[in-house]
Amino acid sequence: MNEVERLSNGNYLESIRAHAVFQVPCDCREQDGVLLVAGASDFPGGYWNAAARTRLDIPPGVLFDAAREFFRSKRRGYSISAIEKQDADLEKLLREKKFESRFEIPCMSVTTPLPMPKSADGIRVETFSTQKHLDDFIEVSVLSYALLGLPEVHTRAMFTSPQALLGRNILGVIAYRGEEPLATGFALMSEGCGGLYWIGTRPNGQRMGLGALMTVLTTNMAFEAGAKVVTLQASKFGEPVYQRLGFETYDV
Repeated sequence: MNEVERLSNGNYLESIRAHAVFQVPCDCREQDGVLLVAGASDFPGGYWNAAARTRLDIPPGVLFDAAREFFRSKRRGYSISAIEKQDADLEKLLREKKFESRFEIPCMSVTTPLPMPKSADGIRVETFSTQKHLDDFIEVSVLSYALLGLPEVHTRAMFTSPQALLGRNILGVIAYRGEEPLATGFALMSEGCGGLYWIGTRPNGQRMGLGALMTVLTTNMAFEAGAKVVTLQASKFGEPVYQRLGFETYDV
């Protein structure tokens, strides 16, 4: 594993911890290299109900057994995160246990700031600093991620305690046209890395270059804050945008 991969994978683990703080109620437990999160909805997705190992010396069976017992007591489904290059042993076990691979998400990164793209006229960008920004972030996220098939109820459940988005480790932006929020996203800072999350554009703001604008702004803010690498996990809509901007895939 090279330094870019190490820092990027560390940021992904930190993002699981951060999303546990965004939602209430949430039962987050981390002990002996195992991270377990049972969030504010029963959606069996990566940040709502998730299991991951925080150290590679943890045998995959230890994580599997811990997750099975934890979520069995809560009577809900869950996801176990596996990054292909570092988690081949875990992925092998999960396939043997008949787990279904639901999402193969490209892990992408960039190591230098990006040139600013053009965007539509009349767009104003603000950084997260007020409750209104948090409300607008949630509104845009609900609408934009519904396009990816994520029901509104689960997005809203994720951000029932959004004040953590105003923390010093979060660099968030929102694009407005007039008073209407159109696009948003944030960078989560961890050791040597900024990770981009919840980059999204509402339906009536698409084809205006706002996804690229949010990506570049948060990327460059992360580098200004000291990141050596900026990483993201791409959606099917976002991957072509990120490739054009200069991001490269390093894992899935």
